[in-house]
Amino acid sequence: MDAKIVNALIGSVYETIKSVLRVDPKLGKPSVVPHIEIPHSMVTVIGVTGSIEGSLIYSFSSETALKVVSAMMGMEYGQLDELAMSAIGELGNMTAGKLAMKLETLGKHVDITPPTVVSGKELKIKSFGTVLKLPLSVFSNEDFDLHLSVKSGG
Repeated sequence: MDAKIVNALIGSVYETIKSVLRVDPKLGKPSVVPHIEIPHSMVTVIGVTGSIEGSLIYSFSSETALKVVSAMMGMEYGQLDELAMSAIGELGNMTAGKLAMKLETLGKHVDITPPTVVSGKELKIKSFGTVLKLPLSVFSNEDFDLHLSVKSGG
């Protein structure tokens, strides 16, 4: 995967989490992996179309999801209801939007799809193309997983 795209992703994730959740995330080492493994029970998927085709996928536990929602709302939030799911999707949407703007400066025009938020046990996602994994530590050690799956253009 093109290093400029990887750097655009890293910058987008860092800037979004820092501004929206008001936390300095620690980004792990990005790596190309053979497939997407989802170790957590909450997943947000945003499609990317245009010069680059693929998906941006966030994954974290229900406990971390509640911390995300609480940070976004500026108050303690204790249930994963419709409002919480919307906030979780919006975090992914903001990250993907920032990524789209950074890619535009690289001459790659992309559009993003509305976020889809899924929760459950033993979630599996099949993706085609190159998969970049970026582990994140936001509230605790590696409590977020982020994958960028690029089918073409990356």
